[in-house]
Amino acid sequence: MNKKKLWMWHSWLGLYTGLVICILSFTGALAVFKIEIDHMLNTDLFYVSPKEDMVDINYHIQKVLKNYPDHKSYKVEPAPAKDRSWKVSFSAKENNSKVAKEIFIDPYTGKVLGERDMYKTVAFFIRNIHVRLFEGWYGRQWVGLAGICMFLSLVISIPLYFDFTKKQKFGKVRTKRSRQKWADLHKFIGIATIVMHLILALTGAWLGLQPKIQKPLIGERPGIFQPSEFPISTEEDIHFPIDFIEVLTTVKQEFPELENLRMNISSNGSRSISVFGDIPYLPYERQTNFIVLDKASLTPLHLLDIRKTGLGSHIFYMQEALHFGDFLGISLKVFYCLMGLIGGFLSISGFFIYYKRTEKKRIQKFPLFTTKNIIGVFTILCLGLFTLIAISSTTWGANTPTSDITSPMFYVFILIYFIYRAIRSYKEKK
Repeated sequence: MNKKKLWMWHSWLGLYTGLVICILSFTGALAVFKIEIDHMLNTDLFYVSPKEDMVDINYHIQKVLKNYPDHKSYKVEPAPAKDRSWKVSFSAKENNSKVAKEIFIDPYTGKVLGERDMYKTVAFFIRNIHVRLFEGWYGRQWVGLAGICMFLSLVISIPLYFDFTKKQKFGKVRTKRSRQKWADLHKFIGIATIVMHLILALTGAWLGLQPKIQKPLIGERPGIFQPSEFPISTEEDIHFPIDFIEVLTTVKQEFPELENLRMNISSNGSRSISVFGDIPYLPYERQTNFIVLDKASLTPLHLLDIRKTGLGSHIFYMQEALHFGDFLGISLKVFYCLMGLIGGFLSISGFFIYYKRTEKKRIQKFPLFTTKNIIGVFTILCLGLFTLIAISSTTWGANTPTSDITSPMFYVFILIYFIYRAIRSYKEKK
């Protein structure tokens, strides 16, 4: 393929998917810190004043659950530090709507610090806007396709960028004309960060398409626990008494490296507790290493230590960690945030270059359609739309009613865009 065709493919991939990639880049930069943002906005829920002795946490967890007699399975997240609360979460129905209830307990006083619907949190809004663009039907797959387009655009750009650096010294930015300056910045910053953006594009494509392609390609997640025995009824399983402190002690003995724990309590009669967690500083998806214990005897039934699995499992569980950079502390998160911002800049600069190149002809017919005005209006509209979605999501709920509105809106925008392109193409041919 000659250079002219490569430029054409790179330009059209960027033009048609650049807006989505730009949104994903900036929301990804924010999503890197969604946990920190959640904790900062809700210090009264997550943080407590440490005392010498804890109360009977088992009693207070059961007390909370008794207030919701219709709950089925539930999860318990022990305090990861002395100044942190315990969290109990489960699905419930309120006003005929499904809610993801989260209740926070002070382990030193037994006081319920507060409760919330996870679907109404800022953290869920940040994740939902990045992972599925608040399109509740096929949004995640659209994000995956955008990742593929980004990957192809980056691969195509490699020979173009290196050819460019043969003619112009790397890092030398021409400033005579704004289009030249933006084009040089686009190329130099793009080639300097291309390895990271290839990783982000490839992992993003997989994570987006995973719900649809995983089972046909590789089957179930590697190492999952599938119970073969169900010694008690589902009703007995739901209400089976558990000593959570003893569970923590057993996990510490059987899987001492496991941190940041989440206990999934069975409700299918298997009489089991699945304790998920992280092994610090390893590039695996959060809370995917786990140990399964029998509720009655606390004997181990199953254990997944990803370090001891094969290459396929390592690759599978590395995807999300490599995409979000949440395995080496705040410094790596800052780096990933910077990569997200740079990805957004590359999309915007690509638009600037294209619209600047076509500006002279365009403003003869439409004087207000300058490059600056087009990009400015798009930015204001996007920020305004995201603000409205954020308010709706955190006030009334992410799924209902927000996604019920944003999902069809997504396709209305696509339809309007294609009608616009078809009309333009028809007029140009005439």
